Amino acid sequence: MDLKKVQPPLERQLALLGYELVYLEIVREGRDEMLRLYIDHLDAETSKRKITLDDCTAANDGLLLWMDVEFPDLRETFGVEISSPGMERPLVKADHFRRFAGRLCRVQTAAPIHGQKRFKGWIGPVEGSAITLEEDGVMKSIPLEAIQKARLAPFDEAGAPPPKHLQARLTELPDADGVETSVAEVEEA
Repeated sequence: MDLKKVQPPLERQLALLGYELVYLEIVREGRDEMLRLYIDHLDAETSKRKITLDDCTAANDGLLLWMDVEFPDLRETFGVEISSPGMERPLVKADHFRRFAGRLCRVQTAAPIHGQKRFKGWIGPVEGSAITLEEDGVMKSIPLEAIQKARLAPFDEAGAPPPKHLQARLTELPDADGVETSVAEVEEA
């Protein structure tokens, strides 16, 4: 199945229900294959709330009937699971990196960039079609199209060396007041 063909219609249908499709994947659970959709609230006000079981149920109920009409073979082939993105949420779009600027994340690229495929650093500004990460005091630019997988790393934030250069760059951003803070920053405040 080509997820790239299914993703845009799923995104549109979820948007009608008030949710953003954060990430879409096919996973194998035993002998079954599941189409797993990670969702978040679509608008800025409600996106500050966590996704609840009620949200997953509402999205599931709103999608299943629509999927039976639009993609009948899909439901016969795959089970469908709606999930919260969780604490170690996937970062897929440029907007995800902007929203979580100042947070620690892990990034894996499809091909090496300057001899490196795995990065763990503090998210900086998105510049053009690349994200900026501060890893061990060094600013690195990673093209969005090179990213194979990226996730927040909230459980590693307390033990990671704090960013040296990034804080000044984040305060220069026009929407720096909207930057979500890490657990460590909230505890210090």
